[in-house]
Amino acid sequence: MSAFKQFLSTDVIVSPLVVNKSFSFEGTASLNNNNIGRLVGYNVPYSSSNDAIFTPLNYQSQSSALTFNSIKQLYYTNYIPNPLSGSPYVTDYNNQVITDASKTNVYSRFYNYESTTLFQTNSLSPLPYTSNYGFNRYFPYGVGNAIYGLSIPRDLFGDYINPKTFYFKIVDPADPNNIEEYIDNGEGILIQTTGSATTGDGLGIVNYSHGIIVFSNNGVSTLIDSYLLNSTNNITCSFQSSRTIYETQYKCTIRPEEFNFSLNPSLISGSTDGTIYSYVTSSYFSPYVSTVGFYNEAQELLMVAKLGQPLPTSRTTDTTILVNIDK
Repeated sequence: MSAFKQFLSTDVIVSPLVVNKSFSFEGTASLNNNNIGRLVGYNVPYSSSNDAIFTPLNYQSQSSALTFNSIKQLYYTNYIPNPLSGSPYVTDYNNQVITDASKTNVYSRFYNYESTTLFQTNSLSPLPYTSNYGFNRYFPYGVGNAIYGLSIPRDLFGDYINPKTFYFKIVDPADPNNIEEYIDNGEGILIQTTGSATTGDGLGIVNYSHGIIVFSNNGVSTLIDSYLLNSTNNITCSFQSSRTIYETQYKCTIRPEEFNFSLNPSLISGSTDGTIYSYVTSSYFSPYVSTVGFYNEAQELLMVAKLGQPLPTSRTTDTTILVNIDK
């Protein structure tokens, strides 16, 4: 049987809890089974004869031109040359755009979802601007250039990919000793740790909150170009997801003067008139709590919390039962 008591606002505490989970996938079949899509983009006119249509793993067919321009717009517009003046993007120490002799970079008003506050620039020719601090955010803005990438679904990476946990390895099937490995540097920049590219050089980006990994073709080897697009079991991809869950704690407090009588049918004697046993009316009688039920305002049972063993209430001090629920 039950008795009711209203919760106060001080009785309910909601606390965030960040949980992490590691994932590792071997081969494109594993990527396919987990809906990890592969992105292919070419800097060509939309719907032209050079605009190849690709069908990534478990995704709808995509225009390579639209893929290229979408990635450029979202992540690179501040890192490509100014189409009006031809100058690269340059900022001062306050991250303000520096006006050149003709025009300010017209792309600078766009938000590029940077994962770091450190200075970044695109040092590609023909108008390189190389910084002695920060990172190079390469983007192949030349006509006919290509970009490749991975699209990880949100149900895998959660709120974001944990920085410094993304790992990608590809092995040349014609030469098992030809191995390339890529990681993120913790600031959203993709770097290569083994292979032909310079160690520590920026070869792409990892957008942690979008689950998007972009390989630019500046310095990226033909392994990415040739085998990321095809079915092969020589690919390893791993990362660690992060998700915030909210734990609600309900504090069920029983005062010394509350709930000192039980409605349990076992307290009724064998008589037909509902007489209870004499010990129940004793001042020493203390009922036990075995179940806490949660009801709405219409007194409809919503959920039940079972105690590991019956808990006696106290006539001298408060009895508090804490119920934790993860959402």
